[in-house]
Amino acid sequence: MKRWFQPVEVEVTKGWPVVVNWNGRRHRVQYLVDAWVVQGKWWAEEERRVYFRVHTTGGTLDIFRSGDDWILSKVQD
Repeated sequence: MKRWFQPVEVEVTKGWPVVVNWNGRRHRVQYLVDAWVVQGKWWAEEERRVYFRVHTTGGTLDIFRSGDDWILSKVQD
C-alpha cells in the first residue's frame, strides 16, 4: 500500500464517486468497498473527511472529500 495525498478529480453521481481521474487516466469505479467519516477535533473546528475505498479499473484506491476537494489518500498494492 502506498500513501499519496494528491489532489484528484472525481466524478460523482448522487453523492457517490463513479470515476477517479488520476495520473492522466480515467479510472471507472467498479464497486464501493467501504465508506467512513473521520471527524477531527470538533472543539478545535478541525475538518471532517468522508473517505471512500473504491475498486476501479486501475486498482483499489482510498480517496476522501474535504470540502469541495478530492484527495487520493492510498493506493492498494
